[in-house]
Amino acid sequence: METNDLKNFIDVNRESFEIYDYPQEDWPSISDKLDQSEKRAKSVVIPLKYVWRSAAVFLLLTGAAFYMSWVNWNNQAQEVMMSSELQEAEYYYGELIATKVAHISQLDHNAEQVVFRNMETMDQAFNELKSDLKDNADNEEVIHAMIDNYKIKLEILEQIIEQLEDRKEL
Repeated sequence: METNDLKNFIDVNRESFEIYDYPQEDWPSISDKLDQSEKRAKSVVIPLKYVWRSAAVFLLLTGAAFYMSWVNWNNQAQEVMMSSELQEAEYYYGELIATKVAHISQLDHNAEQVVFRNMETMDQAFNELKSDLKDNADNEEVIHAMIDNYKIKLEILEQIIEQLEDRKEL
């Protein structure tokens, strides 16, 4: 039905719609009641399923944030442990290498310069390992490779000391 048809229908059948007669004195009281109901605070009713869904989403997001912060904290703790392990190894092996180089210097001053030139190659490899460590590429493997580098340096220095001592005995 179009609006014009509806309007025509109502105009034609108006008398059948107006079967109840309200006295004119009642309209002000009805109007007052309407005004009072509009002034009252309207409460919004939210269906319970939306409350549960919102709570579930909140818990899910909170859990995900907690998990991400825990993983980040755990990784940082591992990095601190790795870095402290590496610092201990650097100090320990650095002291041993320094004493071996000092011993070589006492045995033969010329050999010290040759040893330093040959150790530069190992130092370059060590610096590459340090840059890999900064890139965070498999920290544990890089740290073990760095420690192995120190051990190899010590073995080479010990062999040089043995050869210099054998040469002195001859």
